[in-house]
Amino acid sequence: MNKPLVSVIMVSYNTRDYTVKAMKTALDSKGFKEGQVEVIMIDNNSPDDSVQYTKKHLPSVKVIANKENRGFGGGNNQGAEIAKGKYLLLLNPDAFLAPDSLRIMVDIMEKRVDVVSVGPQLRFVDDAMQQSCGYLPTPLRVTAWMWWLDKIPGVKKLFKEPYHVFDLDWHKKDHYPEWLMGACIMFRKEEFLTAGGFDDKIFMYAEEVELYRRLKESLGKKVFFTTATKVVHVGSVSTKKANAYRLAFELQGIEYIYKKHYPHLLWYIQFVIDVGVLMRLALFSLIPSRRDTLVEYKKYWNRAK
Repeated sequence: MNKPLVSVIMVSYNTRDYTVKAMKTALDSKGFKEGQVEVIMIDNNSPDDSVQYTKKHLPSVKVIANKENRGFGGGNNQGAEIAKGKYLLLLNPDAFLAPDSLRIMVDIMEKRVDVVSVGPQLRFVDDAMQQSCGYLPTPLRVTAWMWWLDKIPGVKKLFKEPYHVFDLDWHKKDHYPEWLMGACIMFRKEEFLTAGGFDDKIFMYAEEVELYRRLKESLGKKVFFTTATKVVHVGSVSTKKANAYRLAFELQGIEYIYKKHYPHLLWYIQFVIDVGVLMRLALFSLIPSRRDTLVEYKKYWNRAK
């Protein structure tokens, strides 16, 4: 049996059918000898039968069954600790690899020692392009994002490297952003572990941003977004919540990043976020069809205060 070259880590919660499908796409990857692809599933105390089903039908998968939900970062850290591969592919349970995706990303990492992480172009189920990259959340970038300044014609030209790259044309070419969405990202195991992995104090959303910030500071290597392969990502199958639900967790993550790395600027970021949330509360109170979104922003505002 060959030693694993790449360990595919999947953190699941109550998504059995998606999780099984995603793990099968990893196990069916082309271009590897038997035993070179290792799949590890971290189950965060799912109420469904994800653990039992996987053990019975996918016996080659290593399963860790948590007794509590340790979040995206905590779960991936567990998988990385037991992984035997040189490379780690962190794959969401609703992200499905093309047959050659894994080989393409491994080859990029093998050839590009100047690259710390690589991620593919993400597509929705209907093949529509998906936003999946950005640049680190500097005060100016967070202000532009929260106050919608980067959507104003003329003004947005000043933000060529925004926190979130919403321009889908940008995603049609290879780039070197500063962070990649955690749905499908590859690292060298040694570099991931040396950096300390994810900060599991961030339960979900923004944990990859915080990790990439630390990796940039410690290693100074590039982050690579490649269009050489496409991966289908359904999105939010575990939460099934409005976009504002995810944004609320992301805002908490950004505040945590500033509290941890830039405490002297925390007051400013909190001010920017507060104003941005108030703007959204005012807007969505006027749109009856966005009631779910309004409810999530109200929850965030009340929790933050």
